[in-house]
Amino acid sequence: MNTTMKLSDVAKEIRDIISQKQNELGLTFEEENHIYTMNGKTDYPSVSKVLKKFYTEFPTEEAAYNKAKGDPIKQQELIAEWAAAGDYSTNMGSRVHFVLESEVIKKHGNYKEVRQPEFKCDLTQIMKGDNMIVAGKKYLDLMEQRGAVLLDTEMVLGHPDLGYTGQPDKVWLMMNRDNTDFGIVITDWKTNKPKNFTVTNFTKKMLHPFDDYHDNALGHYYIQLPLYGKLLLKMLEGSKYGDIKLYGCVISHLKEDSLYDEYKVPQKIINTVMDMDMKQYLTK
Repeated sequence: MNTTMKLSDVAKEIRDIISQKQNELGLTFEEENHIYTMNGKTDYPSVSKVLKKFYTEFPTEEAAYNKAKGDPIKQQELIAEWAAAGDYSTNMGSRVHFVLESEVIKKHGNYKEVRQPEFKCDLTQIMKGDNMIVAGKKYLDLMEQRGAVLLDTEMVLGHPDLGYTGQPDKVWLMMNRDNTDFGIVITDWKTNKPKNFTVTNFTKKMLHPFDDYHDNALGHYYIQLPLYGKLLLKMLEGSKYGDIKLYGCVISHLKEDSLYDEYKVPQKIINTVMDMDMKQYLTK
């Protein structure tokens, strides 16, 4: 692969290739209703839906019933309470993501306008979110120190041969250690509560072929990011960058103390995802 070009120029070329592929496939994303369209069809699942093939979903109704000791009114109150807590966290996370995406686009040439999602945050959420934004900016500085060049954010990906769609948070180009070649690194910042990354005596394992890993938020993200990588490499097949490698996937957990934790997706999981026949799982 040509390593004489600037990575920023390579990034632009790859964005153009992906844009052309999106046009060929009729691949679009409607933000308001969160609908992907490809080849005129809207039934391709997103990565978040594909993930559900590999873990057992939380039994909300049953858990609320047990906690309410069989009281149906209390059960519904608990379900509503849990849903409200989820919405609360989602709103804060949406604001953090928007601010940080705007920051990273500004750092890398303002080449596109950032979509602003809907979110409503109270003062507490804003304060906690601001600390996470500080953590996210620290992580952006770290990626800059590593020599990473932004390829794109929220890149709309999909391919009928794989049967699913998705949008990774951030895709980077990075040189290898010998400075002889470059590849792709996918990162995603998460704003979950720290307890969602922990393992307890009650934490189950995920489903085959990931049954060596724990069924918690981190375990889900370990699968999520390589699924994006698989889509991106598929969309680049047949182009001048068709042999580019996925160097790695990294989760950056932004915390309320303005610090972050970095989790690298195990290479074993990346290899498993890359070798998987996705349609075998999506037709189940």
